[in-house]
Amino acid sequence: MINLNQATVPAVQLALDLAAIGWHVFPLSPRDKRPLANCLHCRDNPTCSRDDYAACPCLPAGQWCHGVRAATTDPDRIRTWWRRTPTAVPAVAAGPSGLVLIDLDNHAPAPPADPATELLPGFTLTAEQLHEPSAVRTGADVLRLLAHLRGGPHPWPTGPGHQPIAVATPSGGRHLWYRAPQVAGGGRLRQALSELGWQIDIKAGWNYGIAPGAAAPAGAYRVLTGTPAAPGHMPDWLAREVLRVATDRPTTSPARLPAAPATGQEHRAAAYIAAVIESGAAELASLTDGRQRALSALAYKAGGLLSWSGLSRGDIEDRLIHAGLASGLPDRLARRIVDRALANGLASPLPAPGDRKAG
Repeated sequence: MINLNQATVPAVQLALDLAAIGWHVFPLSPRDKRPLANCLHCRDNPTCSRDDYAACPCLPAGQWCHGVRAATTDPDRIRTWWRRTPTAVPAVAAGPSGLVLIDLDNHAPAPPADPATELLPGFTLTAEQLHEPSAVRTGADVLRLLAHLRGGPHPWPTGPGHQPIAVATPSGGRHLWYRAPQVAGGGRLRQALSELGWQIDIKAGWNYGIAPGAAAPAGAYRVLTGTPAAPGHMPDWLAREVLRVATDRPTTSPARLPAAPATGQEHRAAAYIAAVIESGAAELASLTDGRQRALSALAYKAGGLLSWSGLSRGDIEDRLIHAGLASGLPDRLARRIVDRALANGLASPLPAPGDRKAG
């Protein structure tokens, strides 16, 4: 049985215990709860930019490059990570672990201006359904409201088959770890930020949460109920709602970058910029905070690389917009960010990798 008492269990032991039951773990910075930075070899390296990162030599060598994409159940790799940074905070990659995290926040500065339409996106609540708007203050309150509307007896039933791993967070919120529901038609789950309800985030796919039982600078992630060895399934009403908002919507995939130009140098340049965009899109999809900033930085960099790549603005614009949409940004916002950042990048060309001089 896993000991989730953070006062007595070292972080590395918690990570190893979770990995032993199939939870894919990786380290976060003890300072800011973000994935530890890539090494210099992996930054902008096309061989480290595939979706599975199979060509990256750093992961087998014990590096933590690529953030959540490095998540593993390999005990030797885990020991190596924590030997280098014993205070790293264990995090869990939701999708590879077969899990969904429902993150119920408790730190909004003020309630929505129009609770009837903003507490539950897609609903217009009547006065009867929302008879005490001032009583709805947290994500847990919103989930209870949704449960009432959908006929669920309680947001997290206590029956063993539906019991999640419920975790009290340092900020007063709740993390609910469930087994991931099946997605029809070969679809995939993704993160959905505030799409289910106000102060409710869904972490799925290549997204992550701090491990149950972990200790972070802000405090402990204290397990209230459930056991990681047997997380419960969502009740049917909740599974339907999660699938409604967190399933990848059918979209037209962006066209691949054009066939490589004639010269070998231009071929390598086109492959390089394609790898930069692919790597940036994968990182963007794993973020909860800072997605607008990350998309802007990626588009700016791509614009700067165009001058020597042999590609046109139109060749990469759709791919950048698609990366923004896949991360959960609204269409209009993603297009606006890409348009502005690409233009700024084009105005400030970057040198080709081989032309960069050592400082």
